[in-house]
This record gives sequence, structure tokens and C-alpha cells, in this order.
Amino acid sequence: MAINLNLPELDIRDKRLGAIISYKGSAQDIYEKSLDRSIKPQERSFSQCGACSSSCAFGIVSNIIGSVVINHAPIGCASDFATAQNNIRRGSALRGIDVGNFKAISTNLEEKDTIYGGSGKLREAVLLAKERFNPKVIFVTASCASGIIGEDLESLTDNLSKETGINVVPVYCEGFKSKVWTTGFDASGHAILRKIVKKSDKKTNYINIINFQGAHVFDDLLGKLDLKPRYLFPFSTIEEIENISDAVATANICETLASYVAAALESEFDVPEVRAPVPTGIKWTDEWLREIGRMTNKEERVEEVIKEEHEKIKPKLDYLRTKLKGKKIYIMAGDAIVQSYVSVADSLGLEVIGAVAFHHDQAYDNDYQELNTVGNMLKHIGDVENYCVTNKQPYQFTNILKEFKPDFVLVRHPGIAVVINKLGIPAFHLADPNMIIGYDGVIALGEKVYEAIRTQKYVQTLAKHFESPYTDWWSKQDSFTFAKGGKQLG
Repeated sequence: MAINLNLPELDIRDKRLGAIISYKGSAQDIYEKSLDRSIKPQERSFSQCGACSSSCAFGIVSNIIGSVVINHAPIGCASDFATAQNNIRRGSALRGIDVGNFKAISTNLEEKDTIYGGSGKLREAVLLAKERFNPKVIFVTASCASGIIGEDLESLTDNLSKETGINVVPVYCEGFKSKVWTTGFDASGHAILRKIVKKSDKKTNYINIINFQGAHVFDDLLGKLDLKPRYLFPFSTIEEIENISDAVATANICETLASYVAAALESEFDVPEVRAPVPTGIKWTDEWLREIGRMTNKEERVEEVIKEEHEKIKPKLDYLRTKLKGKKIYIMAGDAIVQSYVSVADSLGLEVIGAVAFHHDQAYDNDYQELNTVGNMLKHIGDVENYCVTNKQPYQFTNILKEFKPDFVLVRHPGIAVVINKLGIPAFHLADPNMIIGYDGVIALGEKVYEAIRTQKYVQTLAKHFESPYTDWWSKQDSFTFAKGGKQLG
């Protein structure tokens, strides 16, 4: 896809990448159909919950040190503030840093503002942010309300930048535009790249790592190659972000999160993306390191590191494989990262009986086959015959898990883990996705799975006292009954 940083906003994932939020079949089938983007968006007649691209964009920019976020929205959208604060506290603890509270202001758009406009409230909020925090950058995140009334954020923020002497950056992340919340990641990345990042002629020994608020797990792995990770964008300073184009390469912990930013850094700033699967699981980590070695002329040292790491984890890995032998696991996570979890489960010898992706991109912005996570899973691990896509609908998960009866569920989002535990199935919420990175990540996840399987009494007791909110009728239905074309049973 052509990148154009001169435009204020980019196409949504639904259009740009053919993203979908509903599918039932196999990994092999979805891979083959995605090659020519032949899977059409599937409507559903009932949704229990949803997510918003505005919250994803807000979650990224609110974690940047030296910035303030103006949420140009009704006060209800400020519910994202609590989530952002929790993420900062948890993430800063993982990083071993103290960044204090996040800084954000709501313009509190009301009904009258949808008629007369909200530019006055936006100006007031920006001036308040300057007086109270004096930040280096002020991000202005759009909302459904500001988008529907046609607020000219580009002109407003340009004028406010001149008035205040602060870089005021608009982020076009109106929730109603896309059914895929991860569009918000792209919107925040586009805003950062076009308004903050500078071009650099020099190259350093930094590898950009696009991730969430996770721990510094790449330090040791890249340090053995005399390379330094630069974690983006949570807890980055404005100065660090300005200079990310001096990196020798860009890598990530999730291609969904990184797709647009990595492609733009490659095409517009001459920073190549690492063309290898994310370093999760032994096979994928080997391949990732070898590609890093090729890009930095460190092939011999990489082979030494791979050998050392394999030998280091072998005793624990053998022990865990013995304890987990025959255990069946079901995996639920966002697109791209769900395949990473399958890779780690495969390294542990677990039987993956099914997987749910919370959405599916039929293409990536850098359309290299080496970055196709479903393709990499098929190549290195094999097919997952029971492969679904659903945007975090609990009513579907309950029926899916009752059908497959796994020994354990690995899940990315906490609310879903609670639903699963009430069914009497041990579930581990991977709050820090960085935990499973590299060879040590295989051991870390294996120990968590083993611990959860050994301590099932709690969830079994919980299930005995849990009264399901779903009727007997629903328990007999196919989990995709409410998807277009689905049929009711009984």
C-alpha cells in the first residue's frame, strides 16, 4: 500500500487491509482466501459488546512522556482515562520506571456543541494544557461527535500550534468509521509519523521495537548482538520518537499493532522492517534472530547465540514438555498475536485444538510473505483446523469452549478470562504480551500453564456456583448462529 504522510488521515483497516471480524473455518482456509482478499465482511444480527478505535489511539498517545492528550469528545469517552491510567501504572512497574500519572483533558462536548461547534472548547482545553503541564506535544484525539459535526481539526490544530508554540497534533480516530478497533493504532501512528518523527541520514545500533507497555525483554536478546532495543511508543519521550529513523531496523511484538508504522518507516524514512515472524516460540525466534543477523552482518554471532539459548533452556523445556504432554489448549487473542501464542504452545508440546482471532487482516501494509503470521504458522507448525474470528463476543466464546472442552485457555483480554473461569476451565490472561518473547518466553509461559493446570480447584468450585446468563436454547446453538447466513437449531 502506498504511504502518504502528507494526508491528514489514512484509510481504515476495513478498506486498506480487508479486515474482517467474523469467520469460521480453518487456518489453511482463511490463509488461502486472504491471498486475494476474497473473504467479504460478514454482518451479525446480534452483538453483545464492542470496542472503539478511538480508545486504541488514545491508549498509545497517552503513554508518551512529555505529551498531553486532549480528548475532543463528550465526557463519556473519558472512560478511556481510567484504562490509560491503569496501563501506565502497570506498564511503568514492568519497566521499572516512574512516569507519574498520565495527562489528559476532555473537551466535554455537549448537545449544543454539536450544533454550534466545539472549536472554542478545544482552544480552551489546549490553553489549559499549556498552563497546567507545558508539554512538548499536545495530541488531540477525535471522536464520533467531533467527526459527525465535521470539526476541521487540521486547521484548528495548526492555528493552535502557532498560538501556543507547542506542537498540537490531531489524531483522526473517530470510532464510527471502522468496525475494527485496531484502526486506532494506525491513526495514532500516522499522526506521530507525520508530525513528530524527523528524517535522519545516520544509522545507529538501535532496533525499533513496536510494542505495548511490556517489560524490557529484548534487552538481553539484542544485547548479545551489540544491538539496542528502542521500545515504541509507550513510555517513549518526544526526543526518542523524533529520532526513530536512525534505527537499523524495525521489529515488533505484534504485526497488527506495527503494520502501518513499520511500513511507513520503511517507505518514508528508510528503516527496513524485519522480514521474519515475531520472536515467539523456538522456531520463530531462531528465524527472527537469523534475519536480524542478516540485516546487521552478524550471522556468525547469531548462530552462537541460538546455540547458547537452546542449551540454556533445554532442561526446563524438557521438564515442562513432560508435564504438559497430552494437554489441550485453546487460544483467544488479537490477530497476529494469536498465531504467536500458537507458536509458543507448539514449542511446549501442547496440542492446540482451536484458536479465535479477535479480527483478521487479509493483508499487511508491508505485503511481504515473511510477515504473514497465518502463513508462518502453517509453514512452521501446521494447520489449526478449528479457527474462528470474532470480535470479543462472550456469548460465542461460551459455546465454542463447551464444544471443544480444552484443558486450558490462553487469552489476551482480562474480561474474557473471567468468563472462561466461570465455565470451570483454567484460563491465563497474558497481561504483558512481552512475557512470551524469545526463548525465555517459552519457559515463562510453560510455567504459567503448568501452574494453572495444577491449581484448578478454584475454577471448578466457581463453576459449581455459577449461574449462566444464557438460556438452554442458546447452549444448543452453533456459536455463529447470529452471523449472516447462520441458522438457528431447535
